[in-house]
Formats: sequence, C-alpha cells, structure tokens
Amino acid sequence: MSFLVKRPEGEGLIQVVERRKMKYESFALLKGKSEEAFSLPASDEEKAMVLLSGRFEANVGSKVFVTGYRKDVFSSNAWAIYVPPGIEASVKMLLPSEIAIAVAPATNQGEAFMVTPDDVRAKSAGVWNWRRDVKDIIDGRHKVEKLIIGETINAPGNWSGWPPHKHDTENFPIEVVMEEIYHFRIKPQGGFGIQRIYDGKELDELYVINDGDTVMLPKGYHPVVAAPGYSLYYLWILSGETRFMAPYEDPAHAWQRGAEAVINEVLR
Repeated sequence: MSFLVKRPEGEGLIQVVERRKMKYESFALLKGKSEEAFSLPASDEEKAMVLLSGRFEANVGSKVFVTGYRKDVFSSNAWAIYVPPGIEASVKMLLPSEIAIAVAPATNQGEAFMVTPDDVRAKSAGVWNWRRDVKDIIDGRHKVEKLIIGETINAPGNWSGWPPHKHDTENFPIEVVMEEIYHFRIKPQGGFGIQRIYDGKELDELYVINDGDTVMLPKGYHPVVAAPGYSLYYLWILSGETRFMAPYEDPAHAWQRGAEAVINEVLR
C-alpha cells in the first residue's frame, strides 16, 4: 500500500483521504469560485475547516463565522472553523477559495468556534538545517474530541519531524497512538520535498513530494525535507482515542535533541 496521494484535480468537494484508509481520520479539499456555496451534512464526525487561500463564510448550526483574507499558506497564519458532530454546516466562498477539511469520528457535541490568525500559536522549532516554523491551530486549548491540527513550514533545504518521531504505540504518557495526515504545498512551483516513513524493522518508504500531494501516516517515524531553493509547507492533522501530544523519538537520532541547546549557544 502506498501512503502517498498525488495532487487531486478539479473543483468542488474533493475527497483526498477516505475514512476506509485510516482508522481515525479522513481529509478533503473544498475548492470554489466566488459566491459558490456548499453544504456539509451533519454526521457522527467532527470537522475542522482550515482556509488555505481566499475568504469564506460558514453557517454552523445557528452560528455564522466570516474569515478574513488569506493569500496563501506561506503569507500568513490560518483561519479555521470547527464543526462539532451532529451539526450541519454550509460554506459560501466570498472569493475564489480553497479550504482543507479534516474529519474524525466523534460523539461529544461541543461548541462550534473560529480560530483567527492571532489565535494561532507560532514557534520556531529545531536548529541549524532542521529549524522550522510550527503553527498550532487546534490544540489542547480547544474542546475538541480527537483532532489536533497545525501547520509547519520548512525553509529551503531544511528538515522537519526531526529528530524523527512516531506515535503508533499506546504507552501513556511516553507515547500514544495518533494517526496523522500531511498535506503539502511547495513554493515556488516546480520544487519538491522528500518524505520518509520507517519503523526500523520492515517498513521503509520514501516519497517525492510535489505541490498539493498528501501523505497518510498511520505508523512509523516520518521526517520530511525540502529541496534546496524551495520552501515546503504542510498541514498536519492528528487524531486518536487519546488526544495527547506524546511523540516518541527514534533512539538512533534522539541525541540531537540534547545537542540543540549547545548548538543554539554556539550560534549566539
């Protein structure tokens, strides 16, 4: 089975990762023209709509949310809207827009809410050529049943997911089982990245990542690198029975975590 899903074509609601391929999550893209409207029926799933470009209005139950404008994923932080299970939603594009939709099975009917760019928690992670910008969109601050969502941007030539980590074994609080999906964008066009997925045993997959590709990460360590000259972005979507961030780092490379403080001191 390939974990890579190549860039989908077309407009409207495009199912990129179907639920049958993952236990806890699925992923879709919603592309539309200005004034175009779409409906998202109520279901036994929670949904998070992350604006990739454009601007839209969403009616979620009795609530109305209107996002600001986002040129693209490299230019600014995200707008996102959370849709609880059992709630119908509709979307109207206010400009030509593209929306990522993360979906996970859920039963707890919480409150719909909107995340603004000011709400996003942005931080720098790593050092040297594994320094990257990490932006937490939906995390422990939010009353959500399964989803954790954020964005990462690698500078040209830089790695992320480094030291390599995994979250496929239930060993709370050291590690918990959480599936993940990466959705990629590359700037400028024509660039690429490399995604590795491995477990140190039988699993060892390597994929060339192009703009608009998606990778399923049900298990294994999963570092990714941008080609020189090209910035690499990915939306990351985590979900599992235990909603808790506890990545377990590959012991073969975990020593580099301890070296980060020393490197930062040298670079001062």
